[in-house]
Parts: sequence; structure tokens; C-alpha cells
Amino acid sequence: MGLWSGLPPAQARAQQRGVADGGYPFTCAVLDDMTFFADGEALAEGDVEDMLRGMAPALRRFGVDLRVQTVSDDDDGYVVDISGRRCPVLDADDRHRRSAWLLATVRPLAVVDDLLVGAGAPVRVHTLHAGGNEGLALLLDPAVVEVVRASGLVADRDLPEPVRPHRRR
Repeated sequence: MGLWSGLPPAQARAQQRGVADGGYPFTCAVLDDMTFFADGEALAEGDVEDMLRGMAPALRRFGVDLRVQTVSDDDDGYVVDISGRRCPVLDADDRHRRSAWLLATVRPLAVVDDLLVGAGAPVRVHTLHAGGNEGLALLLDPAVVEVVRASGLVADRDLPEPVRPHRRR
């Protein structure tokens, strides 16, 4: 799978043993610099720029030069510019929806995912607990997630989900 290909052999074997012994595969140390906090409440309150800036060094390794700037964050809406792409995080109506935290999480991450696709990167953005206070964004090769899914060792509800854009209906 290549998940541990960048580690020294002894460290890779130790992490592989941990997973084989029942450890959760998506919190092993090899993913530390590919995992980012995505607290839905904080993102809905204006922290998208900070989250994305935290992801920038990892994204750079995959050919994405991430630039992010808040365009507006007021009662009319919250908009960020992500590498020249306007991303409406929340509009005035979204702020009152029960799904506001989820929207504030997945909308900007979907733009990042699209940038990864454009760069031909092997990883995509996945989320765990999207929209919650314990949300995470992970940069993962989709094949790794599918191998874990096929193994049956991890319940589907505990697998990272590929990010999908959520548009207003």
C-alpha cells in the first residue's frame, strides 16, 4: 500500500504490527503530518483560513501551492479564496442551519481536494467526524481506505470518508 514506505524499516514494521494487533490504522504515527483538526464549530466561526494554512506544508509535497485568504466573514456570509478559487463557506441562511458546521468543514476541503486532483496527487482529502468538534481532515490514498474497508477489521462508520462538496439545495 505504500502507507509506510517513507519510514525507516524498523519503524514501519512496528506501526504495521500495531495495526495488525488491532490498532486503529488511521491514527498511526506515519499519518501525523497528514492529519489536521477540523473542528466544525471553529470552522463555522471563521477558522477555515487557519486550518488550511496548517495543511499547506503537506499539500506542497503533493504539488499544491495553497494560498488562502478570507474574503468576507460577516452577517451576509463567510467566503474564503483558496488558490484563486472563491469558496462560499457559509451564506447568511447557512449560519442558521443545523448543518452549518458540516458545511463549513466540507466546502473548503472539497476545494482542496479538487486542487489535489488537478495536481495529479495520489492522495485525496478524507474526513472523520466531519462537522463535529472532534472532526479531522486526512490526506490519504483512497486505495488505503479501500484496503482497510475490504479487510472488515474496521467498521464502516469508523472509516475516513472522501470529502464531497455540499451545495445548498
